[in-house]
Amino acid sequence: MRDSVIPCFVLALATLGLTAPATAEDVADYPSRPIRVIIANPPGAGSDVGGRLVSEVAEKHLGRPLVIENKAGAGGRIGAAFVARAAPDGYTILYTPKPPITIVQHLKKLKLDYNPERDLQPLSIMTWAPAFLIVRKSFPAKTVPEFIAHAKKNPGKISFGIQGIGSEFHVTLEMLREHAGVKINAIPYTGGSQAIVDLVAERLDAMFLVPAAITQHLAEGRLRAIATLESKRVPAYPDVPTMTEVGLPQVTGSPWFGFTAPAAVPKPIIDKLAAAFAKTQQDAALVKKLNSVGYELRVLGPAESAAVFAKERAEYGKIAAGGRLDKAN
Repeated sequence: MRDSVIPCFVLALATLGLTAPATAEDVADYPSRPIRVIIANPPGAGSDVGGRLVSEVAEKHLGRPLVIENKAGAGGRIGAAFVARAAPDGYTILYTPKPPITIVQHLKKLKLDYNPERDLQPLSIMTWAPAFLIVRKSFPAKTVPEFIAHAKKNPGKISFGIQGIGSEFHVTLEMLREHAGVKINAIPYTGGSQAIVDLVAERLDAMFLVPAAITQHLAEGRLRAIATLESKRVPAYPDVPTMTEVGLPQVTGSPWFGFTAPAAVPKPIIDKLAAAFAKTQQDAALVKKLNSVGYELRVLGPAESAAVFAKERAEYGKIAAGGRLDKAN
C-alpha cells in the first residue's frame, strides 16, 4: 500500500508543476528556454508557412528558439485546446487563424473542450491574406451584380464551396446570402485543395479563396476573381473591385493569423512576446517573403488584437443566432 501511494503522490506533484503559474523569478528571466509554437494547421498549409516565417524572425528578438509543433485537426480546435490547457508560463503559445478563436464558440453542434474567450488571451495578430470571390471559367456572371442576378433567377442552383461548416468563409457566404437576398447552395469540403480541383474542373461554381492558393489558375484564366473582400483593391489585382464598390460593404473582411497564449500568462511575459512580434515589421526580407506567398505583415498588439476578437465574436454571434452556421444549407 505504502509503495503504491508514493508514486501517486509524486505524480500529483509533477502534475501540479505542469500547471503552476509563473513566479516573479520566472517572469524576470523570461525567456530562459525555447518556446513552443503550436500551429493549429498541418505542415505546408498557409498558416503553417506564415507561422514559421514570423517565428524565425521573432526568435532573434527574444534570444531563444521558437520551436514549431503542428497540432492540426478539427478546424484548428485541437491545437487551440492544447494551448488553452498548457502551463501559463509563456513557453507554449498558439499560432492560429480566426475560426478557433472567434467563430467556433457560436456553433451549437460543437462540444468544445476549451472556451476561446475565457482560456486564451491575445498576443498579436500578425499576418493578413486578401480574399476574393472566385468563379469557374465559364460561369455566366462576370461581375458581382451579374452573379446576384443569376442567383436570383436560379435560386439554390449555384454551388458554392466552403471549407468546413462554421469556417470563416462559411460565415462570409451567410453574409452574402443575407445582404444580397439570394439562395445559394453551400457545398462543404474538409479543405480547400479538393474544392479548388472541382472549381477548375467546373464541377463547382464559386468560392471565397485567398489568391496564394490559386495564383497560377488566375494568371492562366482557369478561374476568375470578380471581387475582393478587402476594404480596398489589392495591388496585385488592381482590376478586381471591392465588395463595397459593388454595393455590398457588409461582405468584407480579411483572413488573419496570429498568436494567442493561455489566459493566465502574466502580463510582463505577454508584453515581452508582443514586443518581439512587433519588431518583425522592421524586417524587409520577412515582408518580401510573406508578400510572395500572398500575405501582408500587419502586426497588432495585445490590446488591438483583443478589440478585433471582441468585434468579430459579436458579429459572428449574430450570424450564428439562427443556427445557420451549424449546417450548409
